[in-house]
Amino acid sequence: MKYSVMIIFLVVFLALITGAIIYLSNRFALFFPAIPKRSWLWGFSILLVATFASAMIFTTTTNPAGRYFSIFAGIVCSILIFLLLSVAITDLLSLLFKFSPQIRRDVSLGLTLLLTIYGVWNAYSIKVKEVTIPIKGLTKEIRAIHLTDVHLGNLRGEKTVERIVQKINKLNPDVVFNTGDMFDGKTHFSSKNDVLSAFRTMEVPHYFVYGNHDEHVGVSEVIMRMKNANINVLLNEIAYFGELQIIGLNNMLPDNTTFDPHTTDTSQTIEKALNKFIIKDMPTIVLHHRPDGVKYMQEKGVDLLLTGHTHAGQIFPFTLIAKLMFGYNRGLYKYEDMTIYVSQGIGTIFAPVRLGTRSEMTLIKLVPENN
Repeated sequence: MKYSVMIIFLVVFLALITGAIIYLSNRFALFFPAIPKRSWLWGFSILLVATFASAMIFTTTTNPAGRYFSIFAGIVCSILIFLLLSVAITDLLSLLFKFSPQIRRDVSLGLTLLLTIYGVWNAYSIKVKEVTIPIKGLTKEIRAIHLTDVHLGNLRGEKTVERIVQKINKLNPDVVFNTGDMFDGKTHFSSKNDVLSAFRTMEVPHYFVYGNHDEHVGVSEVIMRMKNANINVLLNEIAYFGELQIIGLNNMLPDNTTFDPHTTDTSQTIEKALNKFIIKDMPTIVLHHRPDGVKYMQEKGVDLLLTGHTHAGQIFPFTLIAKLMFGYNRGLYKYEDMTIYVSQGIGTIFAPVRLGTRSEMTLIKLVPENN
C-alpha cells in the first residue's frame, strides 16, 4: 500500500512524457511539413532517452568525458521543456489570432530561446531571502544562513562555492545551517582542486546534514570532504550553539509506514531517531534534508525545522506538481507550535534552469518570541 503513490506517480509521469512527445511531433510535422510525423516521433523519443540516460549515468562517473555528456543532457532537457511550453503558449495565442503554421513555428522557437536564456540566468543568480522567525526561549537575536541543494557536480563547482561564501561573509551571520544535497556528481571527487576550499575560510560554525543526492554519489565521500572543509557533519546527532539545540537527522523516512524513493536506508526513521535522543528543554532546531516527519518533531518540542529538497518544483509547470507532491513546498509554514522553513535551494537538478522559482540562500533572523 505504501508504494501505491510512487507507482501512480510513475504511471502518470510516463503518460505525460508519451503525450508530450506525440504533441511535439504533431506540431513539428505541421511546422516542417517536409519531414514526416514518424521521423519527429523517433527523433524526440531518441533525444529524450539519450538525455535521461546521460543525466542518470554520467553523474556517478569521475571520467572527465562524463561531464560533457551531463552538460549536454542538461541543455537538451532545458530546451525540450521550454519548447513544449512555448508550443503550448503559441497554440493558445493562435486560437485568438489565427497564426499561420510558419508564424507559430517562429514564435515557438523564439520563445524557447528566450525562456532558455532567462532560465539559465535565473538558475545561476543566487538571491538572498530574509526571514524573521520568533523562537520561544531565545534571549537574543541569532543571524543564521540556511543553505541547501547546492548540487556541486558537472554543472557547478568551485566558483559556485566561492560565490556562496562571498555572499555569506557580506551578510555577517552567526552560524550556517546546511540541509544537504551538497553534491550531485562525482566529477570533483577525482580533482586535485578542493572544490570546498572556500568554506574553510569561514570563521562561523557550519552544520551539515546529507541529502539523497549525497547518498547517490557516495555519502561517505561527501562526509569526508565536508569534514575536511571544517564543517560540522551531524549524523543523527545533537549539537549546541549558544542558546540553540541543533538536531541533525540523516536523510530518512518519517516512519515505517511510509515510502520515499529518495531514501536508501529504511531501517532508520525520524520517529525512531527522535525517540533515542535526550532532548533538553531549550530552543531546538532540526536540520533534515526533506520536509518529512514534522509531527514527530513537534511532539518532541522542536521549535523550527530547516529543510530543502523540493526546489519548489524548479520549472513551471512542475511547480504545480510540487505543490501536490509536498505538503511543505517552499517558504514558511506552521504546524501547531512548530515553524517549518523550506528553501528552494541554490542548485538545480537535471536541467540547469529555473522558471517560476529562484535559486536562493536564506538569511534567517531567529529572534526572541514576545509572550
